[in-house]
Formats: sequence, C-alpha cells, structure tokens
Amino acid sequence: YELRSAGKGSFRREELSEITGGSSQYPYLIDPNTGIRMPESKDIIQYLYDTYALWTPPIELLRLASDVVTPLLAPLYKLITPMQAGSYRENEFEYRSEIAEAKAEIFDEISTAPVVVYTYELSPFCTEATNLLDNIGVRYKKVSLGREWIPGLIANPAKRAALLEITGQSSLPNVFIGGTSIGGLYSGKPGIIPALEKGV
Repeated sequence: YELRSAGKGSFRREELSEITGGSSQYPYLIDPNTGIRMPESKDIIQYLYDTYALWTPPIELLRLASDVVTPLLAPLYKLITPMQAGSYRENEFEYRSEIAEAKAEIFDEISTAPVVVYTYELSPFCTEATNLLDNIGVRYKKVSLGREWIPGLIANPAKRAALLEITGQSSLPNVFIGGTSIGGLYSGKPGIIPALEKGV
C-alpha cells in the first residue's frame, strides 16, 4: 500500500481535491486492486477487513471482560456448575449417572463433527464466536445448552457440569476441534482468537 499525507497546507490536499472532484476530506482510500474509492474512516476500516482480512476481531469490550471478569468468576462457575446439575442431591449415584450420560453425549457429538461449539443463546461471547467462525467459513455443529448459565435459563446443566469435568472449563462457548477443546473466544487452550492470531 501507499500512504500519502494530506494534512493542512500539504500539496497533497490539492491532489486529493482533484481526485475527489473538489473534496479534500481525509482519510480517503483508493484501492488500486479493485478501483474502490471511499472517504469515511469507518467505511474504510470495514472495507479493508471485508476485502483483505482473514477474520474480523470481535468487540474489544469482550476481550476486556474476558481478561478481567472471567478470571474473577471462574471459581464461582466451578462451584455453581455441579450444584446446578444436582450434585447436592442425597442420591449421588443418580447425579453421577446423569453426568456420565452427558459425557457420553458430548463424546458422541465431538466425534461426529470436525468442529463443535457449545453455546448459550444469549451470550455475547457465544454469538461473537459463532459469527467469527461463520465469517471465516468454518462449518461447525452448534450445541446450545440453553439461553444462559443463570438458573432457569440453562436447559442442560448436566452437560455443562460434564464439560467442566472433561475440559476444566464450564464457561461457554467451548469449542472442540477434532475432538479436543480449544476453549472459548479468548481463553482456553488456546481459545479461538489466540489461535487465529497465531495462525493456527
């Protein structure tokens, strides 16, 4: 690419005015590969991502939440997850049977599709993860555990507890590639975003 400064007093400003038919608004993109011309920063950024990027990063606020909030809540999730699935019951055998059944379902799901994503319907992390996979053309099997992890909104607490036992992670999304969990959007082993940033 070629970057040309068109600051005030620059001869480039006149050049820009000639190119645009009178406007000296900058930034201004001219893509010699496609012939596209556009003046708005937001549009330029979106165009460059759409045209040349392999993937578009999710909302930056989610990274902050993942870096700060998720580590603080992880111990709470690990405590609550088995309780939501019924670990407090007097009949431990019944609880263990439900977890074993949920684990069997998970192992079946991750063995029948190359990529499996466990999600919640209302989670912004899950939405960003599936949008990202869609945008880069990854075909995946989506398994929803309900609307969210909050009691009354989770449809399958036993499967969430089974995911915790299998992967050490109860937060969603939980993405499996080739039968192995890589974690969530930002965190895990290594997580979707870190994997893409490393080119994995």
